[in-house]
Amino acid sequence: MLLAVNIENHYISFGIFEANNLIGSFKIKTDINRSADELSFLIKNLLMERNISLKNIDDLIVSNVVPEMLGIFEEISLYLFKKKIINVGRGTKSGLDIKCESPKEVGADRITRAVGALNIFKGPILVINMSSVTTIDYINEKNQFMGGLIFPGIDLAQEILKIESAKLPNVEISFSEKIIGNTTSLAMKSGLYYSYINSVKGIIKDIEKSLGHKDFHIVLTGEFAHLLRDMENYNIYCDKDLNFKGLKIIYDLNKTSAK
Repeated sequence: MLLAVNIENHYISFGIFEANNLIGSFKIKTDINRSADELSFLIKNLLMERNISLKNIDDLIVSNVVPEMLGIFEEISLYLFKKKIINVGRGTKSGLDIKCESPKEVGADRITRAVGALNIFKGPILVINMSSVTTIDYINEKNQFMGGLIFPGIDLAQEILKIESAKLPNVEISFSEKIIGNTTSLAMKSGLYYSYINSVKGIIKDIEKSLGHKDFHIVLTGEFAHLLRDMENYNIYCDKDLNFKGLKIIYDLNKTSAK
């Protein structure tokens, strides 16, 4: 079995592969103050809850955008599984043709999502990750990764409202049917939803204008991907497991050299 790990600023997501099949997943909050011992105990128990024995994990591949977590997971992997991790980064084969000015600066999470998207469609593709940090990346018709945009997610806007406006209530992040909210809570809910969704839609329209066409697939992922409901006349595909699928492909490209 392969344990695929995607470490982001708010959450660490784990995907369990048996051969080519994703048979389970779970996530925990990212906390750089947790020790390797604490995380090892938590991961072990979460695997056991899913009837996964530690001895059945053959390898661990990690996509990481939190530098403090890399050494911790190297320690966890050696302690729990007696394995060195495969870390998506310098020296790791991804098969992705990155045409950015500084390819080494492209985040591992963006690489894994692009690899996963190219396993579903040929370019041109917009890969949109709607999480705490939102990324929109463009892959051209030659299947080359050209770069993209990075901006705050809707939950970060929600946090700012809570921090900066002590008298305002906490509201859930969800679809808002009416744009005009007739209570403070509904006004906040509507404001969060429409400001975020219209920014994503507006960027897609601007990319279309920049390219001179809209003959691209849109691959959505991330915990807030379901909020993008009504983009008519676009080819939209939603895959909540895109990171895991990209990690599995990268693992297959590197597993021989990692042994």
